[in-house]
Amino acid sequence: METLGLSPSTPKPRGRLRELFWPVIDSDVSARTAAQNAMYVCFVIAVLNGLVLLATGQRLDAILTCCFYVFAAVGIRSFSWTASLSALGIYGVGLIISTFSLGLFVGVVGFIFFGLLIGGVRAVSFASRWKVDHPGEDIRNEPLDGLSASQRFFARLPVAFWPWARPLFVAYLALYALLIAVLINSGFFVRVMRTNSEGMQPGILRGEQVIALKSWVMGPIQRGDVVIFRIPRPRSMFDVKRVIGIPGDRLHFHDRKLILNDRTVPEPYAVHAAGFVDEYGDNFPARFSDLPYSDAINALKENVRNGELIVPPGLYFVLGDNRDFSFDSRYIGLIPAIDIVARPVFVSGGKRGFRAIPRIRIP
Repeated sequence: METLGLSPSTPKPRGRLRELFWPVIDSDVSARTAAQNAMYVCFVIAVLNGLVLLATGQRLDAILTCCFYVFAAVGIRSFSWTASLSALGIYGVGLIISTFSLGLFVGVVGFIFFGLLIGGVRAVSFASRWKVDHPGEDIRNEPLDGLSASQRFFARLPVAFWPWARPLFVAYLALYALLIAVLINSGFFVRVMRTNSEGMQPGILRGEQVIALKSWVMGPIQRGDVVIFRIPRPRSMFDVKRVIGIPGDRLHFHDRKLILNDRTVPEPYAVHAAGFVDEYGDNFPARFSDLPYSDAINALKENVRNGELIVPPGLYFVLGDNRDFSFDSRYIGLIPAIDIVARPVFVSGGKRGFRAIPRIRIP
């Protein structure tokens, strides 16, 4: 410390990233800065969400979402607990869903915004304590000396607008909470299903419950996704398997090894627990003659070219991880996209307790 010319009481320098996402809030100026950063983040979130929803034709949702985040932005700058916590909570739930649906990159970008929103909550917390020590003073108002007329207008606008916006914002939150409660109760977002087979062991045990995102939330179906789908017969039954082939893929198995689009693909999730070789299942689709005729098998045969299964448009090839004890696409045929109803993200109800289902990518 002495060689650097620093005393033990000298504050340590803080990194730029830490200062941005976890700033020191120890004065009215730093609190206003953190609240202002969170306000700008809300404006960006409003614009991005609005553009995405408009691009998908959801005009009403775009308007409501933009209004929510604009009102929240004004409320955070006015140091409102209601605005800061509701914005953080609703954005956090959306971040979790989008991360599972769209991938880790979206989650990392979204977490940057989430960190700035946390800064807004911390600013509100500091403002609550500051009011106790400074009665009669308003932390929301910043000095306007040296500012132009337009700068003064925009500096005063959030604080002046919040008393008018707050009743609308609270009413919006009440309606939003009611809507979410109704949708969750109706299974609009998630689906809970108890597994009744051993096909996905050891990852998902028989009798465990899977908690899944509905198809409209889960995003595009990709290789490696674990999915819930309606089985061909009986149509009232559902099963859980892993997507191995998507439309346009060429695949076959040789001695239990997956050959996908001319490449041998490792499958660390697959297990072979039987003490025998299944000539058909382990070398799919080479031994159709070993199986009795069925509509499903006949449909598979029609899509085999040069010893490979070619997955047609709109259909998916799914397999269980427990390959020797899984009744999957090798036997029931390809699964239409419309029959894939959800993607499990959590498992509960078993001896191993509540846990997440890792999302695996098959190249």
